[in-house]
Amino acid sequence: MTLLLIAGLVVVGLILIALEILVFPGMIAGLLGLGALAYSVYFAFTACGNTIGWMVLTGVLLLSLVSLFFMFRRKTWKKLQLDTSLENKLNQEFTKILPGQEGTTVSRLAPTGKIEIEGEFYEAQSLSSFIDPRKKIRVAKVEGAKIYVEQY
Repeated sequence: MTLLLIAGLVVVGLILIALEILVFPGMIAGLLGLGALAYSVYFAFTACGNTIGWMVLTGVLLLSLVSLFFMFRRKTWKKLQLDTSLENKLNQEFTKILPGQEGTTVSRLAPTGKIEIEGEFYEAQSLSSFIDPRKKIRVAKVEGAKIYVEQY
């Protein structure tokens, strides 16, 4: 029963350290894991004697090194990382919007809201005051992903 408790503490300690490194850094899980490993070694020395204590200490050190080696291998991180990349850019959608184009407001621009130009909906910002829904607007300027409109 004592050796089962020691083995359980070692396993829990290693799992907590792995979670600290891979999932949620913040030192709490890592400190709990180190505490579990240290207590398992202490418990082995006090409850089972020096021979078992030294065996558990050696086993904990070896298991820790082996698990850290496997966690920091390149292939381990390859399995966890995102391999796809985004090809689209935000500004590509707005290249068809040009200053001078006309449309209507869908929602109130106070100062930002929804507009419709040629059947497409966009987020826009008013250059002047608030513009109520279903009012005619004209694109004044386009800066990157921002569309600035004015009422006419």
